[in-house]
Amino acid sequence: MKQHRSMQVQTFFIFLACFAFGGCSSKILQVENSDKILKIDDYDKKLNIKEIEQPQAQVEVVEKKSKKSDVKPIVPGLKIEALTEEEKATPKSKLAEKHPKKPEKKHKILPKQPPLEDKVGFEGRRPIVDPFHVGEKVTLKLSYFNVVAGYMTVEVMPFVEVNGRKSYHFRVTGRSNSFFSTFYAVDDSAETFLDYDELIPYNMVVHVKETKQLREVRSYFDWKKMEAKFWEKKITKKDGIEEKNLAWKIEPFAQNVFSAAFYLRTFTLEPGKTVEFRVSDNEKNMVVKGHVVRRDILQTEVGELKTLVIKPEIQIGGIFQPMGDVYFWLTDDDRKLIVRIESKIRIGTITAAVSEIVR
Repeated sequence: MKQHRSMQVQTFFIFLACFAFGGCSSKILQVENSDKILKIDDYDKKLNIKEIEQPQAQVEVVEKKSKKSDVKPIVPGLKIEALTEEEKATPKSKLAEKHPKKPEKKHKILPKQPPLEDKVGFEGRRPIVDPFHVGEKVTLKLSYFNVVAGYMTVEVMPFVEVNGRKSYHFRVTGRSNSFFSTFYAVDDSAETFLDYDELIPYNMVVHVKETKQLREVRSYFDWKKMEAKFWEKKITKKDGIEEKNLAWKIEPFAQNVFSAAFYLRTFTLEPGKTVEFRVSDNEKNMVVKGHVVRRDILQTEVGELKTLVIKPEIQIGGIFQPMGDVYFWLTDDDRKLIVRIESKIRIGTITAAVSEIVR
């Protein structure tokens, strides 16, 4: 159980808690043909990913089309009928009778699912105020025993189309600095795609390049079959090549351990409030609770920030338990940017403190 919980903390918070003083190698582990060895072909067949045309390009297309007519449509592709001279002179009331306005189609908003999740601030599954802005990037300085060990970035990438559906693209990277790399080098990253309308994850990708290991992790949530697939390939000096393949049934609207940190930001948060949602990982279906402990004012490198402090706990086997001594600081606004993380490990505390924000 302790081993599983530490894995959850490491992956769920993408916090690189594996920093350790283990020898004096300043290089990432080098293995011949490691790219081929660690390639996971089965995963590559699951996703069809396409870039979505950026708004600037769409505007250019609209402008080119508009030159063909004196009437410029507001919506691209909208058919507009020009009025005759007689109609122009007709009172608007009479004109409305001749050209009756079609009633607007009202989209039925379904209740928020699943029932265990808080409904405040949502229309169905969509948050009324979207906290994610493309181009958003938060850089956090990682410290261990008050020594800066490296940097972590949390980014919202441009939208993509995943298997035909518009999706968010989230990415986190973590790298040790030159000083800490003399003890243990880290160059890790993770990413996930989250469906724009349903806010459900399609995948998780983790790249690990460190002094003692090379590792590739992939997971895929098949929502038609309600099944998760998990692949892991790892190379270490001690054990050589290791592989792990898992498959299990998932529950509706479950997050993976990486998308969960972003999904938390969609909720309306107030001190004393607890939000909960499903997470599925490592053949287990769990429920994560986020307790809003208090409001806090942080003095940071980017200035004073009003924040909310969140402490998570996780339900395994029907029993809720703390996920170690881990705390999140989120900005107390509509964006809820992650600006600080503290995680106690066996020896000391790892801290991630914001050093730069690109909104």
